[in-house]
Amino acid sequence: MKLKTSFFDPALLKKNLSRFSPAWILTLVGMILFLPVSLMIALQREIPVVHEITLPRVQRALREFAEAGPSFAIVCALIFAGLLFKYLHKTRAAYMMHAFPMIRTCLYCTNVVSGLLFWLVPTLVTGLLTQIILSANGFSACSGLLWAAMGKWVLQFLCFFGIAVFAMMLSGSTIIGTLCYGAFQGIFALLPTMTLVLVEYYFHGLDISVDADFGYLAPVFAMLRGCATWLLWLYAGIGLVLLVVAWLHYLRRDIERAGDAMAYRWARIAFRIVFTYSMTLGLGFLLTGILGFVNEERSLVLLPYALIGCVIGWFGSSMMVERTVKVFRKKSVWVGFAICVALLVGTIACLKYDVFGVQRRVPETAQVESVEIWTEGDYNSPYADRITLTDPADINTVRTVHQNAIKAWQKNPDRASDFFRYTVGDIHICYHLAGGGTLRRVYEIPKENYKALAQFYADPEIAAAWYERALPENFYYVALCSVEEYETDEYGNPTYTASRERECRDPSALREAVLADARAGRLPIVNCLIGSVDLDTGAIRGSYWEHPSLEFENASYSGQEVKKWVSIHILETATETIALFEKE
Repeated sequence: MKLKTSFFDPALLKKNLSRFSPAWILTLVGMILFLPVSLMIALQREIPVVHEITLPRVQRALREFAEAGPSFAIVCALIFAGLLFKYLHKTRAAYMMHAFPMIRTCLYCTNVVSGLLFWLVPTLVTGLLTQIILSANGFSACSGLLWAAMGKWVLQFLCFFGIAVFAMMLSGSTIIGTLCYGAFQGIFALLPTMTLVLVEYYFHGLDISVDADFGYLAPVFAMLRGCATWLLWLYAGIGLVLLVVAWLHYLRRDIERAGDAMAYRWARIAFRIVFTYSMTLGLGFLLTGILGFVNEERSLVLLPYALIGCVIGWFGSSMMVERTVKVFRKKSVWVGFAICVALLVGTIACLKYDVFGVQRRVPETAQVESVEIWTEGDYNSPYADRITLTDPADINTVRTVHQNAIKAWQKNPDRASDFFRYTVGDIHICYHLAGGGTLRRVYEIPKENYKALAQFYADPEIAAAWYERALPENFYYVALCSVEEYETDEYGNPTYTASRERECRDPSALREAVLADARAGRLPIVNCLIGSVDLDTGAIRGSYWEHPSLEFENASYSGQEVKKWVSIHILETATETIALFEKE
């Protein structure tokens, strides 16, 4: 008779701990070797009296330990979940486990607790051993950093363990469950990225200079790059929710589904859609890159290659779900394939021929409250050459440049463009519309349009406002670089010697000198747009790479004591600024 009130079985927990002891013992050994042992060896090599040097190294070792958490957790979570729930993937084992006198909730909760203990116990032991080593060597001040790292490891494991258990519950095969677990680590970041690539293939003027990073949708990518603590709590919460969802599915799981690629109807439908979508775009992009010999025509050849991926994706996923290659006889499979093809062709046609007029849209001057333009750097970066224009005449000038860019594209719509590009000569436009909306575009505009925009960057008032915003507030070193020096040879001709770095004689006066040059019209905003097209407009001459630059070393960045270099290009006409760097 089944036990109807128990949610936990100590006997099963002991059995799990003994049966799968090699897994959690190896985890414990790996953690001990990674932190306590390596830390102890490093401390023995240091000179005891040099405490000021050793302390930062200890802190760095603890930070590296915290950063390595995802690499450990993602592997261990999959192993533990696979071992504890592998009985669901074999018919005989599934019937045997469900024949025991315990309800499914008890079986599930006991297995989940077992998996968590497989991680918590090694983590706790590793933390205690490390604490003993730190205290014995006089580094008790690092205890907070140590246990913060331990806490992060626990949160990371909870996230991955929830994903792993959910993946094992979806499938009736350990191999397919493992593949699902791997897919969950990146699919939510990959699908939006692939969609954005597809849109960028056909949407001329798409501006992705504002953060288009979907890496945070994949916990492992965000953790490996280092994410905020609140985001770790969010990922851990997602893992906990998935454990609850997996439990609810387990209560309804059919035992005879052991061996199936997907154990639930909704999962089989979702698998077909996601697999087909991934194969359609992934194989389409791959074949276009390999076989699309004429890069300018890539938007023309993508569709047939994407159709090949659609065929493979839809019928391949159908074979995996149905566990047979005889899927071509089913009418429902052909209907689903026809829907996929219609969606693919319709989407590409709408993008390529701009059916809804989105790409051709240029707002009227009366609809625009202000417009921002910039040519390099991210939109939110203080070092981007972003300027704001509010005068209707200036807005109308930008609109004219915008319209000319669209006309140039319409003459050659299959022109190649690079994804995530910051191409020399691109101009980013951001209209702030009446009513609070925005419209963003980026174009490689015709060369003759640069002069219309150069006047804005040379305007003394605009330039002074930009330099005041861009000059770093907190720096301890500034130099003038790329200044060409010449010497006179025996025949009286100037001979190039070197491009040297000159240190500022009076850094406290630098800001006022730069602003004075800008207000006097001697220092326009030197940027990629102006310098790369060899303009000759009086105040703006020469090549971008020949301009001298102010190199700032910032000692405080993002709240941490690290060095960061900031480079701001200037012109030799900035006499007051250059005078602060003249050779003595």
